[in-house]
Amino acid sequence: MGLGKSLDQLVAQLGERSRFQILLLLLVGCNYIPVVFNHVIMAFYGSAPKHHCRITAVDSDNLSYSISHEQFGNMTVLMEEPVDKCTTQLFLHSGINNTVICQEGQWVYESNFDEKTIVSEWDLVCQYKYLNSLATTIYFSGVMIGGLLFGHLSDNIGRLPVLLITLYLPIGLGVGMAFVPSYTVFVLLRFFQGVLMQGLQTSSYVLVMEFFSPHQRPTVGAVMECFWGTTVMVLPGLAYLLPNWRHLQLAISLPSLLSVIYIWFVPESIRWLLLKGKIEKGRMLVTRMCNFNKIPFPKEAWESVENEVEIVSAAPNSSYNMTHLMRTKQLRQRSLVLYYLWLTIATGYFGLTFQITSLPGNKYINFFVGGLVELIAYALSLFVMNKFGRKNPLLACFLCAAVCCIIAAAIPRQVTEAGLNLEHISTAFAIAGRFAIAGLFSVIFVYTTELYPTVIRNIGIGTCTFWARLGGVIAPQINQLGSGFSVSVPILIFGCMMLVAGGLLLFIPETHNRKLPDTIADIENGEPSSVQVIKSDASGDQELMIKKPPNSGGGVTAKA
Repeated sequence: MGLGKSLDQLVAQLGERSRFQILLLLLVGCNYIPVVFNHVIMAFYGSAPKHHCRITAVDSDNLSYSISHEQFGNMTVLMEEPVDKCTTQLFLHSGINNTVICQEGQWVYESNFDEKTIVSEWDLVCQYKYLNSLATTIYFSGVMIGGLLFGHLSDNIGRLPVLLITLYLPIGLGVGMAFVPSYTVFVLLRFFQGVLMQGLQTSSYVLVMEFFSPHQRPTVGAVMECFWGTTVMVLPGLAYLLPNWRHLQLAISLPSLLSVIYIWFVPESIRWLLLKGKIEKGRMLVTRMCNFNKIPFPKEAWESVENEVEIVSAAPNSSYNMTHLMRTKQLRQRSLVLYYLWLTIATGYFGLTFQITSLPGNKYINFFVGGLVELIAYALSLFVMNKFGRKNPLLACFLCAAVCCIIAAAIPRQVTEAGLNLEHISTAFAIAGRFAIAGLFSVIFVYTTELYPTVIRNIGIGTCTFWARLGGVIAPQINQLGSGFSVSVPILIFGCMMLVAGGLLLFIPETHNRKLPDTIADIENGEPSSVQVIKSDASGDQELMIKKPPNSGGGVTAKA
């Protein structure tokens, strides 16, 4: 029996009355609130109000710098007529008409209720529109770096210190962001905010998971994702009540001050403490949990863990790194497919999230409905995975997302002769596509965990999430194509990516009710595919059915 197994048994006994763990889950789950706000807030910060080009000029002395005196002399502008969002036509006293491209400070924005975004404040439209999507790309570049940085820090100094650092530092950055004087300072602070947000998300998820036994973790993961979906639903209400982006920035930053209680309640991960040989601190935490849950101290389980901690500490450590993901045929195939799946899911999710406020209809209602269907997908994921496994739900969601996105892109944005507004039907299909993508997100993490062997599971998951963050980086750039061609182009690209992902999914195996592989040899020899779990108890013990080759007799039941 390895240390992981004895730890699972200890955690299972501590969870017989898991009031401590449930309270911890609810508290740490709240850490997803600032993460979600910061990840998707650009859907509203970067929303472009209706605008047109207008150069307010009466005579040559008041002409803006875009009109040269050498060209127009002292001639008076008799009238100005906007041509489109980016240009205006000047009718001069000489009888010459000139079309002029607007420059900074020469756009007029129309809003129903004093809406002020970074777009209207810093004129991120027309030839400067790329700066809007660039701000999101820079943020997710920070998220990518945060995943690499805080993953190592979390393993070395602990989950809790990383959690507290990445929870409290963003408060100061967020408040500072509400008072920035320029776009440059804004994106710089957003970059560092992205670094910290990824550290907060990773440390929160890992810390909570390590307090629950294996059979409870899918439920815990679903609860964490429900925090995500609920927060997405809350955001459009806040954005509607606080139309000025600076006020909204304060509203999403200051509530984290309430989490100061974490310092006294949230503990370090029990698994991290024991795996690092901090036996006395581990004993104190176990005693605290037993007292809170009103259960006796699990003496036998603790002694087993204590003995094995000493054995593991004395044994030489095997060294694994990212290169092991590509060293063997089966692992290489799984890794390459998973990289594309994670990239596609993240690209589609963030692409549609940022695109949804630009689709026809009320952007606040569209965003809320998108969050609602996302929450439903997360809530259903637990039932779906237990009933249908991992691979089939993923395949169904990929195909559904692909079809919905392609249809949404293909529907013409016009009103039919019968008065039917096809634009709203297109929006409905885009939201349905987002529902399917949310389903993908809720299953892919569990599926990836089960595809990689224990010895490199963390490395594999960390590498996959890196590709997911790359998806967040390129999604706004794909959306930018909509400004040069058609708003349907990005949605069509997302749909095609989903279609390819569904095809690639066929090359990797199902993992539901299969024994988790422990070593790379398990993957290459195909052992887990011949072992089917038929029962699992609270401690993680699994009763297995060994499927023998044909003509070799019936199945054999064993304990693992």
